[in-house]
Amino acid sequence: NDILDSSKLESGKLEILPVEYDLASTINDLVNMIGGKASDKGLELAVDVDPETPHLLVGDEIRVKQVILNILTNAVKYTEEGSVTLSVGFEKKDEEHILLECRVVDTGIGIKEEDLSKLFSPFERIEETRNRSIEGTGLGMSIVKQLLSLMDSRLYVDSVYGQGSDFHFTLEQKVVRWDPIEDFAESYRKSQEQMEAYHEAFCAPDAHILIVDDTPLNLTVAKGLLKFTEIQIDTASSGEETLDLVRVNRYDMICIDHMMPEMDGIETLHRMDGLVNNQNVGVPRIALTANAVSGAREMYLKEGFDDYLSKPIDGKRFETLLLKYLPEDLIQPARERAPIEDLLEPEAYGTAVELEANGAAVEPEGELAFLKGITSINYEAAILHCGSEELLLSVLRDYLAAIPEKSADIERFWKERDYRNYEILVHALKSSSRLIGALSLSELARQMEEAATLAADGDADAAARIDAQTGQLLKDYRMYFDKITPLVSNEDGVDARPQIPEEELAEAFGAIREFAEAFDFDSADSVMTQLSDYSIPEGWQEKYEEVRRLLAAVDQAGLLAALGGKE
Repeated sequence: NDILDSSKLESGKLEILPVEYDLASTINDLVNMIGGKASDKGLELAVDVDPETPHLLVGDEIRVKQVILNILTNAVKYTEEGSVTLSVGFEKKDEEHILLECRVVDTGIGIKEEDLSKLFSPFERIEETRNRSIEGTGLGMSIVKQLLSLMDSRLYVDSVYGQGSDFHFTLEQKVVRWDPIEDFAESYRKSQEQMEAYHEAFCAPDAHILIVDDTPLNLTVAKGLLKFTEIQIDTASSGEETLDLVRVNRYDMICIDHMMPEMDGIETLHRMDGLVNNQNVGVPRIALTANAVSGAREMYLKEGFDDYLSKPIDGKRFETLLLKYLPEDLIQPARERAPIEDLLEPEAYGTAVELEANGAAVEPEGELAFLKGITSINYEAAILHCGSEELLLSVLRDYLAAIPEKSADIERFWKERDYRNYEILVHALKSSSRLIGALSLSELARQMEEAATLAADGDADAAARIDAQTGQLLKDYRMYFDKITPLVSNEDGVDARPQIPEEELAEAFGAIREFAEAFDFDSADSVMTQLSDYSIPEGWQEKYEEVRRLLAAVDQAGLLAALGGKE
């Protein structure tokens, strides 16, 4: 995203788009986004907000948030102990405007005077040797400088090498109302307590909701998130199907995806409001959107929605909306059960070896029936992780597709003694193997991840452990290719997935090319993931494998050459 923004800034395509926003909500988001990173490093994250600061402002909230977040991220990266402090205040400019004052102070390594110029140079990192373990593109502060310039401001830096740094700027913002933000720290504390109170703390077996999304996987995930609330859930995959359901059923809440083919979520809502026999007049309607940009909430409220929920859906946020909009008489205390986090720990079941020897308590059926013969996969653990058979099927397909490339990369980094990249890959293998219930492989990957952390810092014993056990790890990992292959094959061993038409495959490659040209590799990966649900037509397999390999390697030049894009 930094690279994409930098490209837009250089080409003059990035615009400042002022909207009405709530400063308290913006600060709340910033604290939530950076708090975990600070906590992981044992740092104190302090927030000091002038209680008289007006909180309803007009400005480009997305860019204001991006500027402050980049500064905060930089501060946490380069601070090993002590604190990072975000201060927000204001100076009244006239009856309609303030100068919003933002400051981030850290107790980090500080910056040498001769290095200050590097701070705003794209792709340059300060003291590269000393800070070699710190991740990042080196674009963050360069983008901060350019974004502030677009908003008629500039960043000031005061730093003492070895003691810390002070980054600050002022930004003119229009005031909607002069209502003060009041005690932000106290409000945030209360909101955190509320989040802890409602986390999986209720069930509503008599509640009935409708979730509309044209992507089946999204419906599966949403249902999985609400599994333990016992809410009755109907689903629809189109606007027309939604209209049919609201004619005959009364719901307590309706969630509608915005971007759907033929009839999008907004048109569906308007058509619903115009139905003579609509059974859901007055029922709360929530917009589901993957594009939660600045001003989204105001736009959806204007169109008739009561609120919106960004995708991918966050379980806590979903529960917050349910508690807010479901009738109070439907909410009951949660039933007693072990926390899901405990259920997902191997210790809750016994050791991985015991699990695999005893087998799962729940028998796999249907498309997953082939798992009965695989003792190294604990089906019960896999279902607990994924939440449903449908999601587990999708995860298994993705896991299968990744084995050749990922195992080759692990082997290459091992032989090259590139322990940093080796660590990243075995960390991912640990998580993905745990997700499908391959607990022994997950545990071995965890051990190799810990060893790689030490080996990268020169620990010879850890490097020897990696040499001794990586061969077994690769053997076990690659073994799953044959074990899971029946998922996409019929009884004769032939790929049973539907074959994608050549013209649709060509369109998919075209989309990947466009995303690669814009450095948007996340979206390109998403297209490739969707392709894994299909078999590839004869004559296209070689190109498909080449594109998959280049995409996994984040090789933009190679991708554009393979797909005929601009270099």
